[in-house]
Amino acid sequence: MGFWDSTSIDVLKTTADGMVIAVTGGKGALKCELLSHEEDEDSMTYPMVMTLNGVPVIQMHPSYCPTCCGLLAAGYGLDSAHCTELSEISDKLNSGFTGIADSAETLRPLIGLLEDGVYLIRDMQTFPVDGDNRFFWDIPEKLTYYTAFSDELYLSELWQCVDTESTFLYPTQSGDRYDESRVQYYTELFRSGRPKPRAVAYNAMSGISALLDGHHKACAAARLHEPLDTIVITKGHLCGSKNNIRIGFRYDTETEYDLPMNRRSGIPSKLYRQFEEQLVNAFSGKKRPLPELYKGMPVESSSKRRDWEKCYRESVACYPTAYQLAAETACNYRAVEEMSADEVYSYVFEQDYPVFYGQTLMNRFVRTNDSRARELLMKFARLPFSGDTKQIIAEALRCLMKFRDEETEKLLIDFVVCGDDYLSDIAKDYWENAD
Repeated sequence: MGFWDSTSIDVLKTTADGMVIAVTGGKGALKCELLSHEEDEDSMTYPMVMTLNGVPVIQMHPSYCPTCCGLLAAGYGLDSAHCTELSEISDKLNSGFTGIADSAETLRPLIGLLEDGVYLIRDMQTFPVDGDNRFFWDIPEKLTYYTAFSDELYLSELWQCVDTESTFLYPTQSGDRYDESRVQYYTELFRSGRPKPRAVAYNAMSGISALLDGHHKACAAARLHEPLDTIVITKGHLCGSKNNIRIGFRYDTETEYDLPMNRRSGIPSKLYRQFEEQLVNAFSGKKRPLPELYKGMPVESSSKRRDWEKCYRESVACYPTAYQLAAETACNYRAVEEMSADEVYSYVFEQDYPVFYGQTLMNRFVRTNDSRARELLMKFARLPFSGDTKQIIAEALRCLMKFRDEETEKLLIDFVVCGDDYLSDIAKDYWENAD
């Protein structure tokens, strides 16, 4: 707890990867503002804009429906925001980063940009893609739906909703700012084994975060097919009742970062009074005043399209889509990280939905070049034919296409002549797709 410049910062909780803080007296330079009070009936969204120093950096049209996608488009971008605080942070983060808990002073200018409220600040890994099979900087010029821009993804195979992760990225700089020399610098730095500098992102778009600093770092990560170490800021909200307050950060309030609070447990009095007023207004029956609308410069795209190099377009295959990540989360992929291939095989058939688990985990193992992938695929491919196992076998054959060796070829030849037209046609693709 303490005072940094004119901004008061109260650390409410520390976690393994970050901290939950309360901010009062911030500049309010980085925030999201409404453009209109009217909902778009066609898209079921309402127009907003993310601004930095009053400059629109991203157009945001979130949906009222938690499982529906929102729309995004670039604004004028950071090129016009003239944010010295971000430049200062970037220089310090590039000189070495040892963790959020040890770098509060480094983050001070960044925290000072925020408006009053509660925030989660994490040191986490993000992906330099948008969650829809596009390189993160290769964005369409017009408002576009993004799967990751939703609170939850519905997995129809499991009849289950999964919270989206804030791991996909959206640019705030125009593509004409791309500098090959900067990408080469970060590529060599990441390869060197030295401590990696962090990018900085603001998560106001559910599973997709606005990249405020680190566009060239993200490019280097894409070239290396690696995730990007990123400081991600997520604004939370106070919820619950007067005597049973919670701080939530996701649509699903039951996460490790959510906090049960009371008046004496760290919430600054200013934020507590604001929450009390919200409760009074909510139950008073009085018509609440409408929030103020953004009245700054016009929100227009200034992002220039460029033809991105093949290395960036092809890097997309090394990262999950938003749906794939949700599926892997639902399958609790972390539970199998230390298992042998035999144990993963058994784990799949212990589940209520073995086909979904098997298909999802096989694809994850192949995408991440897991050392257990080939052994697991062979085990699934050799299952006896039945209604459900046939779908698992088919996915195993598709995943085996990347392996070029004598044993794999012999197995696929057996399927070409196995008498099952469906599996035979899949196996034949092994030779049709050969380079």
